[in-house]
Amino acid sequence: MPELAFMLLLVVALMAFSNWRFGFALCVLMALAQDPMRKMTPDQPIYFVVFVGAVFGAAWLGALMANVPMLPRRIAGWRKHVGLPFTLFVVLAIIQAVHSLARFGNPMLTGIGMLSYFSPIPAIVLAYQFAVRRGMPGITRWMRFYVVLASFALISVYVEYSGGDSQILGEVGGGVLISGQGAYYKGNSGIFRGAEIAAWHAATAACFSFMLLWGRRFSFAKILLAIALIVFFLGLGILTGRRKMIIEIAIFMSAYVSLVVWFRHRAGKLAILFVIFGVLSYLGTVGMMAPSQGEVGTGPVLVNRTPDDSFDKYSHRAQTVFADVPERLDEMGIQPVGWAVDQFGWQGAGLGVGSQGTSHFGVDASGAAEGGLGKLTVELGLPGVALVLWLLIKFALYIWSLLAPLSRTSPKHANLAFGLIAFMLANLAAFSVATQAYADIFILLTLGWALGFLLALPVLAKAEKERMQRALEEEADGANPAGRAFGMASAIARGPNFGSGRMLPPR
Repeated sequence: MPELAFMLLLVVALMAFSNWRFGFALCVLMALAQDPMRKMTPDQPIYFVVFVGAVFGAAWLGALMANVPMLPRRIAGWRKHVGLPFTLFVVLAIIQAVHSLARFGNPMLTGIGMLSYFSPIPAIVLAYQFAVRRGMPGITRWMRFYVVLASFALISVYVEYSGGDSQILGEVGGGVLISGQGAYYKGNSGIFRGAEIAAWHAATAACFSFMLLWGRRFSFAKILLAIALIVFFLGLGILTGRRKMIIEIAIFMSAYVSLVVWFRHRAGKLAILFVIFGVLSYLGTVGMMAPSQGEVGTGPVLVNRTPDDSFDKYSHRAQTVFADVPERLDEMGIQPVGWAVDQFGWQGAGLGVGSQGTSHFGVDASGAAEGGLGKLTVELGLPGVALVLWLLIKFALYIWSLLAPLSRTSPKHANLAFGLIAFMLANLAAFSVATQAYADIFILLTLGWALGFLLALPVLAKAEKERMQRALEEEADGANPAGRAFGMASAIARGPNFGSGRMLPPR
């Protein structure tokens, strides 16, 4: 099996290198294929997790060979708004990578950390360059491709819950036990290597589905389809047992609608009401799935995943998600910072130390690494936490400055921008209390792509507006004889590219 897996990787990587624009779709294919291949390989080697990174790296090299600008400063407004904090962040991350390597002497540990911090950077740039070349249709086509493939992959979560027995189903290794209703049980991961990863894909597919359906001309059939898709992904996500997925969807929906109401209708109070309405609607929906008071054993019991076990334990797990938020914020957000400083000092321990699975390298940061602030404190130190917060604030101001003119210029581009922002906010909230899934390379790449697409939308909207203005001017010129004569003279002066529909390169 390893030989076949590496042959497949080589073929896919060569395809991505030969045409970097296909790299985004090929990364989706590899992300969904690498975990089943790993499960079918003896000892389930860990190197499969970097397959999707290799495909993306091939696409990035292909773009570089095609003379595509691959530096963040080529993104419109980057240097002005985030150039300084971003540069300082990169410098600090490099210093902490050297710190980790010197302190623990383990290149694998340092490499895992560097992937976590640096892989989104080329993803942002490549996504921006893809978007400015393929436009909004290219972005939405990729999102549809992802939703379709993720839907089929996530069905395997239900197959496992229903008692399906296959080598490619279930978590890699022993899996993680989840407590609930006085017992312990395992969430369902389907073909994914862990329930955390499956839950993230369910939440992301739900968010993307809503973005794709929003902003078009509504009909009763489209409304039903949107509701059905969200319920479908929500149900599969609950079967994973990971409550973070429900927080993501709830925050996404409320943030999305709030942004639309604020920028499109200039109704601040109504936007706040929509946030509250989204949270209350979610609580009411989950409250209807009341768990039955079945008999439970007194000790830790591993509950079998069969239809007879019922959906109750999974809905009960989901039902406590918001009730647990204050406790989770304290345990995962505040306490880990103090623990990290006590254990490793204010300067941190270096990149990779807070990543999942570092116990295999003789490093124990379990007291801080699950929450986002704790992980950042362990790996970047207190100065790094302050620098990351500064960078996030600068990014927020940068993006906020783009939204008002974008909503005036092009509502359809603004709608997609609102969705991408809500998607990233939902992931930021999830990362702050649970970091396990955010060591996955595909997840990091997807977040980088979302930001790159977002930063390209104002450029796309401006270009589309200019094309429409030129078309109107040419139509007006052609409506009178003098205009037609002037148009013919202009066409001769412009040369053979005139009228070809291609944008001439700037001089």
